[in-house]
Amino acid sequence: MIERLGPIATTIGAAILAMAVSCGVALADAKRVAMVVGNSLYQSVPQLPNPSRDADAVARMFKDSGFDVTRVINAGNLDFKRAIRKFETDADQADVAVIYYAGHGIEISGTNYLIPIDARLASDRDAEDEAIPLERLVSSADGAQKLRVVILDACRDNPFTVRMRRERKVASRNVVSGLGKVEPTSTDTLIAYAAKAGSTAEDGTGDHSPFTTAILKNLTVPGLDIRLAFGRVRDEVMKATGNKQEPFVYGSLGGGNVSLVPAPAVTQEATASDVKADYDLVARIGSRRAWEVFLATYKTGFYADLARAQIASLTDQVPSGEPPSAAGQITTAAVDPGTPAPGREVSSREALDWDRVKDSNDIAALQKFIKRYPDSPRSIAAQSRVELLQQIAREREQRARAEREAAARAAELAKLQAAQKKAEEAATRQREQDERRAQKAEAEAKAKAEDAERKAAEAKRKADEADRQKSAQEAAALRAESEKRARQAEDERRKAAEAAIQETVCKDQQAQFDALNSKSDAPSALDDMKVLAKSITCSRLQPMVAMAIDRLKLEADKRAAAMPNSPQLVRSAQTELARIGCLTDKPNGVLGDPTRTALGRYLSIKGQSSSDLSVTEALVADLGKQSGRVCPLVCKAGEIAKGDACIASEKRDEPKAAARRQRDDEDDRAARRKPARREAQQERRQSRPEPRARQQATSRPSGGAAAMIGVGF
Repeated sequence: MIERLGPIATTIGAAILAMAVSCGVALADAKRVAMVVGNSLYQSVPQLPNPSRDADAVARMFKDSGFDVTRVINAGNLDFKRAIRKFETDADQADVAVIYYAGHGIEISGTNYLIPIDARLASDRDAEDEAIPLERLVSSADGAQKLRVVILDACRDNPFTVRMRRERKVASRNVVSGLGKVEPTSTDTLIAYAAKAGSTAEDGTGDHSPFTTAILKNLTVPGLDIRLAFGRVRDEVMKATGNKQEPFVYGSLGGGNVSLVPAPAVTQEATASDVKADYDLVARIGSRRAWEVFLATYKTGFYADLARAQIASLTDQVPSGEPPSAAGQITTAAVDPGTPAPGREVSSREALDWDRVKDSNDIAALQKFIKRYPDSPRSIAAQSRVELLQQIAREREQRARAEREAAARAAELAKLQAAQKKAEEAATRQREQDERRAQKAEAEAKAKAEDAERKAAEAKRKADEADRQKSAQEAAALRAESEKRARQAEDERRKAAEAAIQETVCKDQQAQFDALNSKSDAPSALDDMKVLAKSITCSRLQPMVAMAIDRLKLEADKRAAAMPNSPQLVRSAQTELARIGCLTDKPNGVLGDPTRTALGRYLSIKGQSSSDLSVTEALVADLGKQSGRVCPLVCKAGEIAKGDACIASEKRDEPKAAARRQRDDEDDRAARRKPARREAQQERRQSRPEPRARQQATSRPSGGAAAMIGVGF
């Protein structure tokens, strides 16, 4: 009987001790894991302000609710995939797995993708390589035994869809902002969207999006069914957005109550029979520790008073076996702390070992004691202390991890705040510098005006004093001098005021000049600058405006010179045409008929069309590439080509030569005649009229030219 009672007592005692140590924590809490991802700092599109803050808040919510949380902030492609792979392993060993994602998402041809921060997505082909399929994220939670929940705050207006090229040839390859409808493939799975499929969600103006704000408020209410929690989220989001955004949940669960955080356990008061049974069990064990555990469980009542009496009797080493003192009182044996339980001998070595470890915080020493004395009732207390120490170690580790994560978040926040503060300080410094400059100019003008006023007052005072002390003439002279100085002072004050006004005008006109100067490539830049030159009054800017106008004129002249048929291009073309023998006129920059004829000859020789003659830079460059004569030499009538020049034709001069020879012969004959005859001939010539001109005509050789008529006497 005693041998059979020992194991029973050990088991029941262990249950009582575990109940006392657990302090109200559920015996079989489900293991719950969560992965929280927030992507804000996108590298190729504008950044999102809220997802990283949303993810931090959701991660803290799950951690405070007892989840083992994997937190991923601003994940690139590789980090995102590694986090999913790690979470798959965690979910395989869990009962409940929850995934939360905040950032950009996109649907391409019916496939949903989540976008890492380093994705570029230049075309729809890149999504398979640079983005994460939603199906992969959902399947990473399939290993959870009881419940799987995926929460997606990724339905924002997506800038990737605007810039993405559509390279797929499939007609149905459409690209849509946000995510499309999805149905879970496994049971006991819910997928919650921030907005209904095909619509977009608001990012919000506060610290969190409207969807995440409602999630933080309702999702982890202890004992609240998750379907009812998502219903509350829907109602609050629609109210916050004026019914513009409607969250939606896909999937279904069974008929029981399913909550992410269990309802707090309700402690039921033990019945009198249960207390009596526990009292009898502890009485059989008989150790001081067993009675202390009993009192920790039942702090008040009749049996609690008996247990205190038993502890007092053990302290006083009262002999056991006393008879009951009254009806209904149960007799128990008073056992010394070193006395073994019935049916078991306790060695002195065990007692010594227990004294060494009973108050120890060394888990290894306590486990060694349990291993050496597995059947000892003290092993129950040792095991309870081990579990308590392990629980304390876990809580300490959780606190340390929470502190590290909080420190990391604080460091990141401090970094962002420092960058923002730096930018704000730079802007403040610039603003203060501008204000100081303006104040300085204002102070200088004010000082000059005050100085002028002081001078005027001093002059007036002197004038008044002189008027009192000197004669009227001297007073008049002093007054004249005083008035002169007053006028000078007034002039100085007016000049100072005008200088201040002029400085303001100069600043405005400087801004106008800088704006026009930055748009010098505009067609109207020269005209705008001329208009500014007419209206400008700031003397220091006038030379700058004049230089800018000269520069713009030079640039306009260069552009005009490069225009087709410009005088410069025509003159260059004429020079080249004359060089290659196609034009005989002098270059004058006018595209007249001789130049057009020369261009036509050149283009005909080159085998190009001459229907639309236009002098361009390309044509001038082509003419410059020609070497030597290109067009054949054309001579005038009566000339022949010899080399690169035209010379007079010899046949044209033959009639004149013959006439000259005939006259020479006649002169010779006349010279040989007798003088008498010569005299008679002279007389006859005097009596006759003037000799008639001899006409001699010769025709040019074949060639179709007009006949030459030579006249001789």
